[in-house]
Amino acid sequence: MAVKVTMRWLDPLRRSARFFSTVSRCAVTVTGAEEEARGASSARASVTKARQRQLHSCDGPSRRAVAPVSISRTRQGLSAVVHHANGNGNGDGGSDATEDFASQLKQQLEIKRAHFSENFLDCTVNERAVFTNSDLSLKRVGVYGFDFDCTLVHYTPEVHRLIYETARDMLVSKFDYPAGIQKIPYDPNFAIRGLHYDIKHGLLMKVDSYNHIQMSSVHRGRTALSANEIYELYGGTHIPLQLLEKRNGGRRFDQFLDIFSIPEVTLLADITDYLINTGIPYAPEYLYVDVQSTVRDVHLSMKIHEAITKDFDRFVCPSKLHQLLSKLKQADKKLFLITNSPFWFVDKGMTHVMKSRDWRDLFDVVIVGAGKPEFFCNNDRPFRVWNTKSQAPMWQEVTQMVPGEVYYQGNVLDFTRMTGWVGGSVLYQGDHVYSDLAEPILQHGWKTGAIIPELGEEIRKANSHSYKDTLSTLLAVEKMLQQRQPTYDDSPDFAVVREQWKKRRSEARKQLREVFNPQFGSVFRTERCPTYFSQRLGRFANLYMSSLDNLLDYSLEHNFFPRRSALPHEPDVNFDL
Repeated sequence: MAVKVTMRWLDPLRRSARFFSTVSRCAVTVTGAEEEARGASSARASVTKARQRQLHSCDGPSRRAVAPVSISRTRQGLSAVVHHANGNGNGDGGSDATEDFASQLKQQLEIKRAHFSENFLDCTVNERAVFTNSDLSLKRVGVYGFDFDCTLVHYTPEVHRLIYETARDMLVSKFDYPAGIQKIPYDPNFAIRGLHYDIKHGLLMKVDSYNHIQMSSVHRGRTALSANEIYELYGGTHIPLQLLEKRNGGRRFDQFLDIFSIPEVTLLADITDYLINTGIPYAPEYLYVDVQSTVRDVHLSMKIHEAITKDFDRFVCPSKLHQLLSKLKQADKKLFLITNSPFWFVDKGMTHVMKSRDWRDLFDVVIVGAGKPEFFCNNDRPFRVWNTKSQAPMWQEVTQMVPGEVYYQGNVLDFTRMTGWVGGSVLYQGDHVYSDLAEPILQHGWKTGAIIPELGEEIRKANSHSYKDTLSTLLAVEKMLQQRQPTYDDSPDFAVVREQWKKRRSEARKQLREVFNPQFGSVFRTERCPTYFSQRLGRFANLYMSSLDNLLDYSLEHNFFPRRSALPHEPDVNFDL
């Protein structure tokens, strides 16, 4: 009986002479109309590739529209092939047919891998790009706001080392921790931003957007836990939301969200490792509290601030900030600064980066010591004028925002009332997705931009040939696993092939993870889906980028459109041509 097969996954096999031999014995025919369709599809693919080369970035392989297929007729065709491969047909022999078909499956996998690899060849993401989660027109933005640390000013990894060493030594002097921990060197490559810490059990881990643990990421100190240990502790991989967030006082996990948290995470892991290896008993909750309070005291003591101002060249990255702010002012945009940092530190930092003491002339409003996120949600904190000479707040009531003045504390309600800057006309940019961005976008309707310095390095690694090659393998294997589902009459040989695919998928996932970080992988993705951090970034940031400098590559009338991707229930077509 002739059966018409129109499933996409069989297309590549038709190119194989051996497959034609196999399917001819199964009486599967390919119509001339299908051949015509494939020719048209090939022509469309050529056009698509030409367009892709013009793009500054893309996410992955193109996807084609697929004509509806007859499920019942398709199943008949597949059943015929499988039936024959299992030795139940009228062909040569079950063993030879099975071996032949297994060979075809291998060829199909390699064809798919080559297909993905070819699509990735010209697909390079611009690390200086500005990425968008929602529609945003810069033409409609009349007011630009900024955080200071890690937004207007970027710091070198030496600042992390300084935080780590200062906090480590303070734990010895203040809390009487073993002097041996002072010999532990700082490792800048151990941790990443966005990790969760189980305060009760003293474990670091990466959690995905569905509150599931990435199994390979769970560490006690620097030792990864086995799957059995994780299941014994949590009864699975899911973490209830009330344990992850501050809800009903039930939070048991802390998430490290800003770039300054990386040395804190590393210090927690290193001291845990030291105490375990030296046989010193400890309580994970107390260790967490001690390290957290010590790192906070390091910042409040101004030791880090003082060290930075004494050696800007060592601790501060060069930037094109003056060029960007001047561009905005020349376009008659309003500029404001809201930071938690003290004025003396901001003044010295901006003077260094801008190469001018007149940096305040570019800003319409400057607010220091704002106490974010309280600034955005506590309307009982009044503004005070900051005396830049005496370095103290003044007692007079603030009734208007005057350019040239510096303001202290305050709240967003009074800020909005005195400036008249409201809603979507304001674009505020910062590095902390909660303290800087959550309240402005959710409660006040501001547009927000996240500055994620690690983004540039991740893009560079993802653009490498080796990464694309491994990703092509992973996608091809997953496509095969998706399309070649188990059936009741499969032979043991097919089960072996599927297990080989699963093993190859596991190996590819591990390789991709280790490209970014051997312990925890990418900041933005787990092996299966986006990270918890990435989900929050998508919710709280309209735009995100590695540096404010990236905005210089865009017109102030630029329209950002989010990438249109197919939802699971939508047709599998390429929306990113």
